[in-house]
Amino acid sequence: MMVPKTSLILAGAALALFGAATSAQSQSGKVFARYNKPLKSVTLDLDTGTITRGPSVSNRVGATVTDFDNNDLGGFVGVDTGNGFCKWIDSAVKGTGLGRTAGVSNSSDLMNSIVFAYCSAKLTPGSGGPGGTIGLHFYEGYTLFGGAATTAVAHFTLSGLPGNSASSSFFGGFNCIFLRVQFAQLLCFADGAIGYGWKFIDAGTGTVNPLGAVLAGTWPFLSCTVSCSATILQVDNQGMTDAIDEYCPPSSLLATFTFGTTSGSFTSISMAIDEVTDLTSTIAGCLGSPAALDVLTATPATVGAAWTATLTIGNTRSTTSNWTLFFGGTGISKPTGFLITQIPSPGNNFGTNKAGRRLLCDIDGTNPAGFCSGVAIGTASGSSSSCAGAIPKKLSLICNAWCGQAVVVGGVAGGATGGGNRRLSSAVNGIVGTN
Repeated sequence: MMVPKTSLILAGAALALFGAATSAQSQSGKVFARYNKPLKSVTLDLDTGTITRGPSVSNRVGATVTDFDNNDLGGFVGVDTGNGFCKWIDSAVKGTGLGRTAGVSNSSDLMNSIVFAYCSAKLTPGSGGPGGTIGLHFYEGYTLFGGAATTAVAHFTLSGLPGNSASSSFFGGFNCIFLRVQFAQLLCFADGAIGYGWKFIDAGTGTVNPLGAVLAGTWPFLSCTVSCSATILQVDNQGMTDAIDEYCPPSSLLATFTFGTTSGSFTSISMAIDEVTDLTSTIAGCLGSPAALDVLTATPATVGAAWTATLTIGNTRSTTSNWTLFFGGTGISKPTGFLITQIPSPGNNFGTNKAGRRLLCDIDGTNPAGFCSGVAIGTASGSSSSCAGAIPKKLSLICNAWCGQAVVVGGVAGGATGGGNRRLSSAVNGIVGTN
């Protein structure tokens, strides 16, 4: 695919707002061109490494919302020197609920995926080529003319991206694609001033004269700020202006530039950020009937946060005691539960009467929670101990129902409470949320 003859080329003449102007010593070669072909859509799942062309189907439970959206494509693409020598950082404000995110109010700050448009002149992997390679960088607290990256949130190198039908350059044939990247883990990304950067890692087959800089083989699509017909250097409702900080080499701010022309204000990098919608975690307990004497309590389960379970025993033990936690998905016949046999496989002795033998959660008795296994506890009634673990930052966990129940080990005297050295505790249950 050839760049249309109407392409506008600007190399080394972009307006330098801050820092040194582009020079032969810097090996910077900023170029932009018009692109008017349709874009294809592709999804990359970082959890599996799978690339899907066209719309993708997701079985994930949690809902998402677009908390930042700069995908108002202006019909232009831009590139700089490749081989990892240059990086662009765009500044914005996330979470304004204005502009293209009008009406959005979301405080989870858990980034699940991004959507952006890119172009590549690299031979696509399906045809035996390497495909496109880019570096993406996200920062909190970043502002235009940054000079420093402030708080780094995440850095990704994406390689093997769908590319072109043949190896080419910015001045030859290339394809442009909308890419959705779904993260393996949710990423904490605070609202407010942010920066998102594009590092030009690969290289095309062409150079830009008179500088002799080798241009990247994969580059971003440019988006409009304010509107595609706005004059340059206005600030929009997401805190953006049509100017980009240029770092060449990536650790050094070379200039802040705009491709400002009469065609509009389009000097910003295409990007949208999706976050998990807010959901308050819930927690409840079930004692059973009759009530279990050993009581399990817990904190709500929130993705990305620590979770704590505490057991308080009501059966006085005559031997050293400990407890192990098991998880399930839903409760069983609450509040009465399900009466288990005295000595179920693999031979746990639960005593001769039903006290402490009610199954209140559909636990997997062969798969204890690794962080709550064999937790020591005292022998006297009222003794308690706790254990803790981290809830993974996964979208698939949000909105899911869960329950837990513990098996308490320690000799219990016969009589009214029944014999046997094991008892089931009361149960806890809840919904996994974001806060």
